[in-house]
Amino acid sequence: MAKTLELIFVNMAGDKVTMRVTDPREDIQESEVRTVMDEIVASDVFTSSGGSLTGVAGARLVTRDVAELNIL
Repeated sequence: MAKTLELIFVNMAGDKVTMRVTDPREDIQESEVRTVMDEIVASDVFTSSGGSLTGVAGARLVTRDVAELNIL
């Protein structure tokens, strides 16, 4: 089962920007995610087509289960 942590920000244009982290730690805490997201916004090192990231819109942990079909 593949897991991805999606960090969702708002940029200067008011659009949502999503960053994805593959295989996050199993014991990741919501408070840790929020702290890192606040640091990303404050550091202003990332930009998007709508400008710099200005705020946090949310975060989610996505779990994907893939079952291969043997059709050959």
